[in-house]
Amino acid sequence: VEITPQFSLEPGLSINRVELPQGAFTSQLVTTRTTYTFSPTMFVSALVQYNTSNDAVSSNIRLRWEYRPGSELFVVYNEQRDTLTPGRFPQLENRAFVVKFNRLFRF
Repeated sequence: VEITPQFSLEPGLSINRVELPQGAFTSQLVTTRTTYTFSPTMFVSALVQYNTSNDAVSSNIRLRWEYRPGSELFVVYNEQRDTLTPGRFPQLENRAFVVKFNRLFRF
């Protein structure tokens, strides 16, 4: 859903029925993706997911900047939390911060 020309929101739901010899189960994945475009060469996007099969919440924030045609800088933050752990906040399972730089060389 395009809220403004720069800002969009995309909700999603995926339902999977899995049948194995050990048994069957249904998994649901609830997602929300938001994107804000600063310019044609720079945007930030965020993805939040809840997975019912392992009761986990994960989030991802990504900044992409194309500083020259074909060359990009990405800054990414990922986090996953377990919602089954008793307590006030879901327990942190995994966290990552990544910077990726690529450069196009033309010969």
